Amino acid sequence: MKDNYNKSVKHTDNEFKNWCKKIGIKIFRIEYLITWEDWDDGIEVYIFTKTNKELSDLSENQIENLKFEYLNCLKRNNYPFDKFPNIGFVFDSDQNVKENYEGSYFYRLR
Repeated sequence: MKDNYNKSVKHTDNEFKNWCKKIGIKIFRIEYLITWEDWDDGIEVYIFTKTNKELSDLSENQIENLKFEYLNCLKRNNYPFDKFPNIGFVFDSDQNVKENYEGSYFYRLR
């Protein structure tokens, strides 16, 4: 299961970042939170821009389009929706991580 998940997410990341580049949205980093516990049926996808300004410049419509496209990328890359059907999204910036989490993505994702 983990191998299928990891392969799917890796391909999704590449496809999604390329799509974002084509439409002019700068994505700095993508992180995930998954427990691998039997009781947990989802993941959180954290999408980071480089700066707070880049994040605040995204309209609600653009954020909804980003979520929609990311889910489509997961579908095209055989993400195991049967095991992890609930996908949550969090949008943040690297600038916020540096300023409020000592630059640590580990602290940000906790």
